Amino acid sequence: MKKSVYSLMLFDEIVEKIDQIAYINNTNRSQRINDILAEKIGLVTPEQKIQKILEQLDENFSDTLSVSQINKNSSIQFGKSLKYKYRPKVRYSYEFNSNDRGKYAVLKISSRTKSEELIDHFDEFFSLITGIEKKQTNDDTDLTNTQTNHKFIREFKEEGELSQDTEIVADNLTRYLKMIDQAMNVYFLNIEGLNSSDLTELLEEIYRGYYKKSINLKETRNKSWI
Repeated sequence: MKKSVYSLMLFDEIVEKIDQIAYINNTNRSQRINDILAEKIGLVTPEQKIQKILEQLDENFSDTLSVSQINKNSSIQFGKSLKYKYRPKVRYSYEFNSNDRGKYAVLKISSRTKSEELIDHFDEFFSLITGIEKKQTNDDTDLTNTQTNHKFIREFKEEGELSQDTEIVADNLTRYLKMIDQAMNVYFLNIEGLNSSDLTELLEEIYRGYYKKSINLKETRNKSWI
């Protein structure tokens, strides 16, 4: 959906009430008016879709990850402590970017650690995951991973595109983050007990499980449209 600027004549009392509602819902006047009008005429805005996805993610991870912050119609953040020395904290966040096709989800993973040892471990883990993912997908998908300074960014230009049903997007994002979270736990639990080859094999097994489910789900959904 494209947005444009329009001038409207409204009663001051209406604007004041809308501002109050917008403040309570952590949004702004324009967005709140947009939501009200869309609901009235039966349209679902991209922001409303995002909010549904965020609420579903919150529910899907309620028993595994703690939500540290939800920005209405915008993003969600999860926090966790790894079972490793110093109990390093990791932050997962899903945000939404825009391109010429619309909005899509982006996963960002980061740690605030200043330990050089931990930074090296995070960099190695993200490198392994990126390599495994490229190997398994054979570059058939629009895969965009970015790794810098013990930070990892994964764009979901297809699986996380808002043109799809919100339940499908939420399911795709949930399964991927659960895979990453499981892989990270396994990596840090075994980093000092296994050699690099055996550790990579463990992570590949975790990713293959996720990837096979993704392919099967995609084929099932495609058949349902025939």
